[in-house]
Amino acid sequence: MRDKKTISVRKLAALERAKALGRELKSSRLSVLERQALEWKRCEDAEKSRQSEEAAKEALVREEAPFKMAAAFKPSQPASESGVGDEGFDWQPYRPEQGRAEVKAKNLNAASIFRLARKLMAKEWARALGGSSRESEQAGIERKATQHKQKKEAERERQEFEQERANKQRTALENAVQAFGRNLLRAPKPVSPESAEALFDEALSKVGDTIGIAWEPDGCHILLEPWEEKRLRRKMGETVPALFQATIDDNLNLTSYQRVEDPQVLQQTRKDMIFKKILLSFRKSPGKDSHAFENVVAEGGRIIQTRKMDGGWKIKFEPWEEMRRRNIERKGQPPVVTYVIKADKDFEHITCKRT
Repeated sequence: MRDKKTISVRKLAALERAKALGRELKSSRLSVLERQALEWKRCEDAEKSRQSEEAAKEALVREEAPFKMAAAFKPSQPASESGVGDEGFDWQPYRPEQGRAEVKAKNLNAASIFRLARKLMAKEWARALGGSSRESEQAGIERKATQHKQKKEAERERQEFEQERANKQRTALENAVQAFGRNLLRAPKPVSPESAEALFDEALSKVGDTIGIAWEPDGCHILLEPWEEKRLRRKMGETVPALFQATIDDNLNLTSYQRVEDPQVLQQTRKDMIFKKILLSFRKSPGKDSHAFENVVAEGGRIIQTRKMDGGWKIKFEPWEEMRRRNIERKGQPPVVTYVIKADKDFEHITCKRT
């Protein structure tokens, strides 16, 4: 027999007295932790019940799928009117998505196949280069735009730097011309043209290497290479001089100062500079014979051929700067830039020409 729960007579009497007096009966209260545990238990039971219902539905769908496919088979008509013949079914596959549009097959010709092959090759090359074709094209456009922007910025900075350097050279030339004017006033009178030109050359020597001075009735034109430009040219390994033409009026005011860009003028100036240096060294040498002339030419370049003619001497040489540029920049490849110097027997008339 099941054990029945017993209660004492004293406790039973206390309960009856409490009911008669209308007092609340003391019941066992649950703690907060116990209530949370009961709530979690209830949620877990509900989740398990939902998962079991979904599993039952999926099993029911799998069981009904063969019946749907079998219902799609339709018996075909008999092969003959007499009803004697093989019976069959028209096969219609089951399509769960009836609203989906059918994709029509495309006929590919040779041009379409070639285009498709080229597209696949482009994609493979793009993947090999680290990205898709569209990404590579976009990256190329962005890279070109960045390079163009950097190039314009570098060109702008270069122009600003050259303009600033030209302004400094212009100021130095103005100061030199003013110093020439003060020295000309201090010179003893009368002042000869030779002494005035010597004072002018001395003043210009502080600015740059003077190539030539063309005197005019209302002033003069000066062709010179500033020392700073010459230093930069030698540092870069350039042989063509960086020439500037300055114009001075009769009041010793600098009216213009601009860079010479004509290539013919630059080449002619280059020849004049080489010839001027050789001729100046020859004039300073103690002897005026063929050996002294050949020695000063050898200081300016590599002598290729020396010939004695009836009317004098002929020396063909390659300047050292041109030879250095050919060996370093062009790795010994042509052209070979040479000059020919001709002199008479007394070395009074000397000419230089580029071959």
